[in-house]
Amino acid sequence: MNNPQSHEEFQTQLFKLCSSLFALDGVRFDIYVPKTNLDYYMGSDGEIDLMRDGYNRIFWECDPMHPSLFEGKDTVVVTNAMLMTDYAWQKTRIYKEFFKPHNYYHDADVFFRQNGVIIAVLTLLRKDPAKMFTDHEVELLKKVQPFIEYCLKKVYLPKRIHNRESLSKEFGFTARELDVVELALTGASNKALIKQLKISLPTLRTHMQNIYSKVGVHSSSELISTLMSILK
Repeated sequence: MNNPQSHEEFQTQLFKLCSSLFALDGVRFDIYVPKTNLDYYMGSDGEIDLMRDGYNRIFWECDPMHPSLFEGKDTVVVTNAMLMTDYAWQKTRIYKEFFKPHNYYHDADVFFRQNGVIIAVLTLLRKDPAKMFTDHEVELLKKVQPFIEYCLKKVYLPKRIHNRESLSKEFGFTARELDVVELALTGASNKALIKQLKISLPTLRTHMQNIYSKVGVHSSSELISTLMSILK
């Protein structure tokens, strides 16, 4: 299960399943770092890949459907229409500056958990404002979620354990340093790292300096390059 091709195949088959069940204009699958592994994202097309870059840098903070807002809850599926009216949605920054420029309107997110903690998110997107996700579609997503979650754990969690053990053995990282490394390897900003890890900026800087010293690098770009070459 540590073969990257198995992860890509899982994502490809997941997108096919979604497209066979729903009329969609785009699909996105995210591993919710730092809870799992390093192969954390796949989009159904290049446009969604570009959108994701902007989301990571700017828009995650204003997303009313961000996974962090549903930690400790039993929510399985959430849509923009479930959270607010169309009028309210159109006034949000995430819609005006993130979805609208790419001509997307409706968003449905499916959450997957391990030991009660969100580890991944499946996002389904539609461009037509008139085609909201219906109650029937939400119920269907709830029905297929347990099987997808089972497959996800079989494919991804073993790789996460393998990656952490490999890095710990190679560099002597502590468990907390591994948490920092996992998220840093996604290219996340310091602001994102602080929020995700629930630590202060001085604490983050201390962790990063320790990590740089152990790996023998002097920058985040060097760190990413070195570690990704080991994890191939």
